[in-house]
Amino acid sequence: MTTTVQSQAPTPAPVRSRLSGLRRYLSPEYLPIAGTILTLILMLVIGEVRYGGERGFVSPKLFSNLLQDNAYLLVLAVGMTFVIITGGIDLSVGAVVALVGLVIATLLPMGVPLPLVLIIGVLIGTTFGFLIGVLVEYFDIQPFIASLAAMFLARGLCNVVSVQSLAIKDEGFGALAGWSLKFGEGRDIWKINLSMIIAVLVLIVAYVILHHTRFGRTVYGVGVGDGGNAVQLMGLKAGRTRLWVYVISGTCAGVAGILFAFYTKSGFNLTGIGMELDAIAAVVIGGTLLAGGGGFVLGTGVGVLVYGLIQVLIAREGLDSWWTKVFIGVVLLVFVVLQRAIAVRRRS
Repeated sequence: MTTTVQSQAPTPAPVRSRLSGLRRYLSPEYLPIAGTILTLILMLVIGEVRYGGERGFVSPKLFSNLLQDNAYLLVLAVGMTFVIITGGIDLSVGAVVALVGLVIATLLPMGVPLPLVLIIGVLIGTTFGFLIGVLVEYFDIQPFIASLAAMFLARGLCNVVSVQSLAIKDEGFGALAGWSLKFGEGRDIWKINLSMIIAVLVLIVAYVILHHTRFGRTVYGVGVGDGGNAVQLMGLKAGRTRLWVYVISGTCAGVAGILFAFYTKSGFNLTGIGMELDAIAAVVIGGTLLAGGGGFVLGTGVGVLVYGLIQVLIAREGLDSWWTKVFIGVVLLVFVVLQRAIAVRRRS
């Protein structure tokens, strides 16, 4: 009697490749960004159901307004993403935004050329980022303390420049702030302005740097929590990277200061109070781990949209603006708990 054994046909290579890719995106490291995207979709559905009507809630105009109102926050959050991935923090960015706005409002009436003023604004942020990076890397000061000191320094300089709000009336600056491409007709008109373009370009450049360069791999390596030893063994420069992420964050703060000046056409010493916390919240909601070592800069972009959409829904409901902080706090708490659950699962 002969027994015939039938062998199972091997899974075709393309199918195995697709299954492998699917399992990759179902891994725990992608859960925070998946939660962010689902949160955004849920909020859009709620908005469409409650406020859609004949004209609809979800539209190009909605996303255009979100980007216009939060372009400066997107740039701030992108820089903060680099820092948080390494396990650090930068509390100075809100004060830097205020300082840049005041410097612009002060220099332009003095006759300083607009291009030079804008370069100075960016370099102010770069300088503060470099200062924090040096304190963290070469003086071994905790990022919280180093950035807190820089924040107080920037706020002090704001008061030195002016304790009053200064309007920016320069025609060239006003032309840049008011430039836009308009689409649509009537009440459905939406536009793309210079701040939106700059913010999206910063996001794209950050994505390329973090996910497609040697420096980006080093940023993730520094954040794994072993003091950069593994990165050093691979021949990568952990110390130099820790310095540069703060330079990047500071430079983004300088750019955000210019964008916020475009938005308000003024400089004020009390601008940006709590703005650093808004940036951190957007980064965490976007799926970046506060403990460092994981995160996605494109997730930060989605986190900024969630942040802005919460404000839109609060306004549509007719609630007081302080409810925005309450709902953002709830969403942030959910994502922190999710991150904690992922960390426990990884250890087990």
